[in-house]
Order: sequence, then C-alpha cells, then structure tokens
Amino acid sequence: NTRPAFVPSSSFSSSSDTAAAAAACAFALAVSVGIAGDSAHAAPAVTSSSSSSSSSTAQPSASQRFLSPDFISDAVSQAAPALVNLTVEVSGGWGGALGQSTGSGFIITEDGYVVTNNHVVAAGGTSAGNSVTVTMSNGRKYRGRVHSTDKMSDLALVKIEPRRRGERFPVMRLGTSCNLKPGQWVVALGSPLTLQNTVTAGIISSVARHSSEIGMSNNRNEYIQTDAAINVGNSGGPLINISGEVIGINTMKTAQGAGIGFAIPMDSAWQVIKQLRAHRKVVRPYIGMRMVTLDPKIVADERMQNPNFPPVDSGVMVTAVAPGSPSQAAGIEPGDCVLSFDGKPVRDTRDILNRLGVEVGKRIEMRVLRDGDEKRLVVVTGQAA
Repeated sequence: NTRPAFVPSSSFSSSSDTAAAAAACAFALAVSVGIAGDSAHAAPAVTSSSSSSSSSTAQPSASQRFLSPDFISDAVSQAAPALVNLTVEVSGGWGGALGQSTGSGFIITEDGYVVTNNHVVAAGGTSAGNSVTVTMSNGRKYRGRVHSTDKMSDLALVKIEPRRRGERFPVMRLGTSCNLKPGQWVVALGSPLTLQNTVTAGIISSVARHSSEIGMSNNRNEYIQTDAAINVGNSGGPLINISGEVIGINTMKTAQGAGIGFAIPMDSAWQVIKQLRAHRKVVRPYIGMRMVTLDPKIVADERMQNPNFPPVDSGVMVTAVAPGSPSQAAGIEPGDCVLSFDGKPVRDTRDILNRLGVEVGKRIEMRVLRDGDEKRLVVVTGQAA
C-alpha cells in the first residue's frame, strides 16, 4: 500500500506563463498542513454593521432554501462580497522576481483582517509585514500586509490597507463546525487556477478525518472532508454552509483521486485566529503528563505488576507526571486510567491531545480509575515552554 499524496490548494505561477504553471501545481509534491486540536466553543457569528435586518422580515429557513433551485446561489450571494483573492510576489533572490503565489481568503472584520492559509503567504517569505495584493470579489485591488502566521495550524492573517480613512469592508459570517453531519451540503469559494470567484458545491464526506488517516503522521489534527471541488488556488478560501456561513477553511486535496478535499474546521481555526490577532503568535497548552494507549499486552503486564490494576482492557494510562505541572496540581498520578477527558470518553492518547485545543488556562474535567476507584479531577492547562 502507498500512503496518499496531498497537494496544498494554493497556486504558484511564473511571471512568464501563469496559467501553465498554475495547472502544473496540481501535480506538485504533498505538503503537510494542519490545525492543532479541537475546540468545544463555536466561532462567534460576525456580521457587517451595514447588513442588519429587521426581525419583522423573516429570512427563509435552511430547509426552505434547500427546496429552492437557488439555495446554493443564495448562500453564495451572502458570502461572496467578503471573498478575496491573494497574490504574493515570490522573489528569486538578489531582488529578482520569480513569479507569484496565489490563494484565497475571506474578511472577518470590518477593518480588513483576512483569514487564509499559512502556505499561501509563506511563499513570499516567512516574515510578518510582507506585501500581499488583495483583490476583492468585485475586482477592486488593495495592498495588504501579512499580519501573523502559524505554521503548525497552517493559518495566517493578512491586514488590508484601506484607501481612505475609516473605510469599512464586507465581512463574512462565521458559523460553527461542531454540529456538522455527513451528507450536509457545503459550498467551496475561491480562486482555483487563478480563476477568481469560482463556486463549487458538494457534501460533507466526513466531519472529522484525522491526519493519521490520510498519511500525515506528523500532526494530530482533524479535517472536514468534502467532495466539493478544492483545487490549486482554493487554499484559504471559505467552505460555507447553505446559510452562507463559514464552517471550514479550504486547505488541500488528494492528488490521487477526484472529489476528496479537506478543510480546517472553523471552531478549531477560530481559537488560533483569536490568538494571532491579539498576540501575533499562538501559545499552545501544556498539562505535563505522559500517556500510553492500552492494549491487551500492556494490560497483562500491568496486572502482573499490580493486582489492583483497574478492570479495563483499553483506553489510556498515565505513565508519568511532571513535577510542578498542571497534571500534578490536579492530583493525577502515574497508573491512573483515563476514562473521559473534557466530558467525552477516551479511547487512545489521540483523543486527549485533540481535546487540549490551543487555549491556555482552560479547565478540563476528567474521570480516572485508580486502584479500582473512580475519581473526578480538573486540570487547568498551562503554557507550553
């Protein structure tokens, strides 16, 4: 068996032959991108102050729009004004321009903060402040600057430079990814192969496709899988629901088959975006305990050494606790078997790592078995060094 190859959905083109090079990028080598952890908190809905509606004017429900032949175009019309195309000049060294990297993004604040993928802007260099050309869906161009990036989550913020004082920008509404179901309609917006304002539609194929399932063993992240076409140039663009709300950020596709694309869940992304906007970096949490996923051999070995080993056949066992760590402060001890973490059952260490999220100071409830007795503990995440 061969592990699947993936390509980022941003594009690079030489200044001499943009279209040909953009198409060639579809067959580029895979890159690994990801988002760290999940969040139990939904991204708050953000709307432009210019798009308020009266409570007396009821909007049609999602199910009513589904029955309409225009349910997709209705969703697109709500989101499109805040969709942008991003172009980054790529230097060939010694001040010579090599070409352009293009991708997509969407505006989240009226003062012009744009969300995109890190790999879209990284082609122009890793430093914040690098120049980006931002093209609105109506064709109007602005100069932008890279505000902040996070390689681990593959997320970045770009700040649009307004042309006049007090200029406001259209804002895309943010939805939540925590209630998604396989089979729900979604729409991908972006600029695949430099074709701006492209709309593709499909369904959610999986709500939580773990990175390890798609051959990316170097991170612990989950993605929304969709069959809505995501191609080179779609990177950083929004994956929206039929209400026109962003529920994911288009990131990559498989190079070995059609109809298999991946997006970063909005709830997870929002935790990173908040930190980038406030601090220009992401501080990740730490609890200070080592763990092992239990299997029959480990359980048998533990029972030989400890007759009081809890009556479990699978799950996670704590093997060590760092002195002075949040885990020690919570009362966690080596040998504890974790039954639940953050209110959900635990099957393996991946479950715990995913639920840590990116929030420092988060209170996480957990249940453990210790010498046959169940204990309820609360660990407060600390800041990783």
